[in-house]
Order: sequence, then structure tokens, then C-alpha cells
Amino acid sequence: MEPTKNDYQDRILPDGMPSDNVSSAVYIARQPIFNAAGLVQAYELLYRNTEQNISNASSIGDEEATGTVISESILNFGMYELTNGKKAFVNFADGYLLNKAAYLLDPEQFVIEILETVVFTIEVIDALYTLKAAGFDIALDDYIGTPIPPEILSLIDIVKIDFKDTTKEQRAAFSPALIEAGKTLLAEKVETKEDVQEALSLGCQLLQGYYFSKPIMMKKSSMDISSVSYMKLSKELSAPEINLDNIAWVINSDAHLTYKLLRRMNTLQYYRGNNITSIKRALVLMGNEEIRRWIMLILLRDISNTKSDEVIRTALIRAFMCEKLARESGRHDCASEAYSTGMLSILTDGSQNVEETLGHIQLLPAVRDALSGKDTLLKRLLDIAVCYETGNWNKLEYLMEYSVPELNLKLLPGLYMMSVSAADEMLSKEYS
Repeated sequence: MEPTKNDYQDRILPDGMPSDNVSSAVYIARQPIFNAAGLVQAYELLYRNTEQNISNASSIGDEEATGTVISESILNFGMYELTNGKKAFVNFADGYLLNKAAYLLDPEQFVIEILETVVFTIEVIDALYTLKAAGFDIALDDYIGTPIPPEILSLIDIVKIDFKDTTKEQRAAFSPALIEAGKTLLAEKVETKEDVQEALSLGCQLLQGYYFSKPIMMKKSSMDISSVSYMKLSKELSAPEINLDNIAWVINSDAHLTYKLLRRMNTLQYYRGNNITSIKRALVLMGNEEIRRWIMLILLRDISNTKSDEVIRTALIRAFMCEKLARESGRHDCASEAYSTGMLSILTDGSQNVEETLGHIQLLPAVRDALSGKDTLLKRLLDIAVCYETGNWNKLEYLMEYSVPELNLKLLPGLYMMSVSAADEMLSKEYS
């Protein structure tokens, strides 16, 4: 049964829970697009990374600029704030046409603007067909008169004519055929009254450029995962069995989590031959074990006192090491709990009040006992992992001989190296 909005309303967050406090400033620029009557019809959303109203997209690449605009639009600004309910044009490079990031967006709110650098491969054309079928309008950016193959022209709704890099004669030559093909013409980089008059005489229905307005800078504070979503995910993580419907509901209600999930799904192992049509579908493709690990990584970033990737890497290495130790000792039934114990152990490293620290999160009883210091199998596996990590060889030998005698000391170097490799692979997915 899916949870309702009231399921968590009455929960009181304990002190120290992650809140909706700001973490850093984020930027975006929007440039209005007008109709022939001078009324704003839409906005183009543009990449910015500083308070200076200039694009540094070339320094990071078209792909990352596209991803940043999409994520900031959805996560931090909110579409109504950005566009006052009007449509938003967003530049798409090849990669973002192929990786299905557009499905984060609402076709009623966004126009897919194809950059002039896009190469129309078979895969790209197929992606455009799919986007059209999903209801998106597609615009062709910076058009300078290059012939457009019929199969591509049929997919395009709006052609943005570049008034800066074309001559009046060139525009007069190619515009009639585009209008005859039923395309909406948008005159961009319009800077003078003469440009406006010419655009209207050519049949342009939309206009954009410095004559009307320069891009307008917008700044907002970036937010971490909401504390409400945190509580919900923490509850799901502590359940004995994964409930995909519950988790999908939580993710669907939090744009930040939706983006994180799509970014995680943006790997060949998930996407090849699969259409990500819903959050539930994405979770099914990940599988229960991967879902647990992904949720744990998200929560750990938000509840640990540091965002240091090296701390997170240490936690992941411990997690994989504890899991491998459990399996190696024949305790396959508790491998998942061993992973959780290793992962969350950094929360109690050096903690003066372990119970208070653990009181902020919901845990399986066996994991809580191990992290609280009770002498359990999970605690012993964790101690072995930490001793090997820190080079405490004397204590390690004792643990191997008396605590978990089923383990062979000679296997530890290989298990540790495999854990390091698995941790690095998981972190690479997090940033892919």
C-alpha cells in the first residue's frame, strides 16, 4: 500500500536531523521570447555558474551545461518561478538527447532546443522521434540556412534563425521554404528595430534578442534533500523488505531525489535496451540490493558532518569489506546487514554519544546493536575491517583467531582490494 501525505506529517524531527538549510548559491539566466505583439511567450534558460551574466558553458562542455540547467530548474528554482507558467526552451546536446534526461521534464513546460553541434545519427533521430511521441516541441537552434534532411525537418516544430551569423539575403532565401513546411520561425539575436521589422516581414512569429531583453540573471540558494524525504527514506531503509511502491512515492514527491535517481540510472548497464518510463521502472531495473545501497549513500551524505568524498569512500570500502567478510565466513544471510554496518560506521567514529547519534536514523536492530558496540557478529566483522584499514595488526590477529575463526587472514588483502575497487566504481556512478 502506498503511503499518503499524512503518514509522516505528525512526526517530530529530533535535533540534529538534516534540515532544509541552504548549502550554496546556484545561478541560471533566462531570456524572454516575444510574439509579434511584443508579449512574452516563453523563456530560454541559459547556463550560468557565477553572478556574472556570462555563459561559461564552453569551459565545462555542452553536456554538463545542459544537465546543470535541467537540475537547477527543477531542483532549486521551480518552473513557475522561472517562467511564470510559460514554456521554457532548454539547449540539448547529443548526450542528453540519448540518455533520456528529457523525461525528467514536463512536455507542457519545456521545449527541447537542439544545439547546432548535434550530429544527427540514427540514435539521435530515434531519440527525437521518441520525444515527439511524448509530446515535446522541438526547436532547432542557431539556424544559418544549412539544408535540413526531410526526416529531420519533419521532427522540428520551431526553427531559430540566427540573425547575427546570416545575411538579409540568406534569410530571405531560406525562410519561405520553412514556412511552407509548416515550421514556426523564431528570429534570435535580434538587436535593432530593423531586425524586428525584417523578422516580421519574413513571417517570424517569435522574436528573441538584445533589442527586447538581455538574459536576466537569477540566483537562488541550493537546498539539500528535504528533511521530510529523509525521514521517509530512512523508514524504508529500516524495513526488512524493500517496498518499491513506497520508495517510488517518496522519490516522486521530491524533485531532488528524482534527479539523483535519473543521474544514477545514466549508465550503460541500466539504459542499454531499457526505456526508463517511470520512477518505479528505474527502481525495478536497479534491483533491491542496489536500491538499498543507493539510499544509504544519499542518507549518509546528508547526515554525516562532512561532505568529503574521501570520508564517503572510506564508508563504502568498509561496507563492501564487511559484506565480503560475512560471505567469506559463511554468513550469507547477514551480508546486507554487514554492508549497512560498515557503511554507517563512520557516523559513530569518534562519537562521544553513539546512542544520540544513532537516534537520528532508523536502523535494523542488528545494525543498531553492532554500531552501539554490542558484541555481535556484525560488530566483529566491522572491527576486522577497521583494523585492516588502520593497520592495527595485533588486534587484527586476535580477532581473526578468536572472534571469527572461519576467516583466513591471508584472504584479507584480496578482499580489501576488491572492496576498494567496488567503492570507486560506485562513486563513479554517483557522478556519471
